[in-house]
Amino acid sequence: MRQIIMSNTHTLIDELVCELEPVRPLKQTQGFAVAIASAGLGLSAMIGLFGIRADLAAGQFEPSHLIATGLYLLLATASAGSVVTMSHPRVGAVHTGWMWPAAMVTLLPIAALLFAFGQRQDLFAHESVAHGTVCFTIVGSTSAIVMASLIWWLRRGAPTSPEQAGLLTGLAAGSFGIFTFSLYCPENDIVHIWLWHSVALFLATAIGRLIVPSLVRW
Repeated sequence: MRQIIMSNTHTLIDELVCELEPVRPLKQTQGFAVAIASAGLGLSAMIGLFGIRADLAAGQFEPSHLIATGLYLLLATASAGSVVTMSHPRVGAVHTGWMWPAAMVTLLPIAALLFAFGQRQDLFAHESVAHGTVCFTIVGSTSAIVMASLIWWLRRGAPTSPEQAGLLTGLAAGSFGIFTFSLYCPENDIVHIWLWHSVALFLATAIGRLIVPSLVRW
């Protein structure tokens, strides 16, 4: 009886593994390359269509614009790195490198609101809303390229937390999108830069959180 059970067990194991093929392990450097390449594609498309800010082309930098743009690039890099790492499930892995840049970026809309209220500035003036709409459109287009590439990378791996992966995918894509758009955005108003760009990032993050989990869950 025991021999029969052992024989059946070996037969079952053979049937389970007979069609298996070795899979090449994912390399994190390849994941970073995918993220950077997709961001570069979006940047090239944006510059080709709209060009870059005149002051940047002349080598001049507006301090508030430079700070915000640098923070978004830092957040994009950190969150994209977390997404790439999440495609490699490991016991006890912690993905918190993105939190500090996110905390710093969170200060931007708060500062913008305080400044706007202090100056009695109309946040929803027609011109402000119109330019904000353009911001959303371009950021959404460039973010979609990065988001698609990160989703493709996650599907090649096995993220153990699809919800967090979706959140960080949207965060990375939106941050790259805003960084790209910031190189063109002609607006120097601190409220627009710090508020409307942050709203665009929030929307991209929310979209990633909503749609990505179902796309990467096996």
